[in-house]
Amino acid sequence: MKVGPIAIRELFKDNEDLYEKVIVSARRQRQIVDSRSLLFEAFQDIEDTEDLDRFDEMDYQMEKPMALAMEELLDDELDWNYDVDEDK
Repeated sequence: MKVGPIAIRELFKDNEDLYEKVIVSARRQRQIVDSRSLLFEAFQDIEDTEDLDRFDEMDYQMEKPMALAMEELLDDELDWNYDVDEDK
């Protein structure tokens, strides 16, 4: 997906709360970044050239986390719910 402008009506098609969608998208983006950082942390612990070959096959042209999170949001692939405090 190319990074580009998104029509505001795309964000309003199911739910009128724009801020909710921004937060959901930002949290999904953080999940994507965290999962990728685990992959690159494993790269730092390589001691053998055979392990290095495995990382040569990785796709370094990964899609940007923001674009991927927005694509998932607009395709209705994300589900979220609210944590309700029962003590209040």
